[in-house]
Amino acid sequence: MAESTRRVDLRLTIPASAPWREVAVELAVKFAEYVNAPATTTAAVSQAVVAAMAQREPRSAISLVFSATDGEVTVAVDHAKK
Repeated sequence: MAESTRRVDLRLTIPASAPWREVAVELAVKFAEYVNAPATTTAAVSQAVVAAMAQREPRSAISLVFSATDGEVTVAVDHAKK
């Protein structure tokens, strides 16, 4: 089957406290693997999620938006929802 070039998106709103931080990182890694991102991109996505989660108070939530187009993965924090 040919690779699809359409955009893939995932929106995740999750508590910023443990153990949910680890769950968010694992989902980010799985997303990168799902879109066949290279290992370096997968590691960068993981680090980006760790950094974003570290900036939140443990009692708050964070909304992350993952998108992928042509193997390039983007992670954004949705600031509209805190």
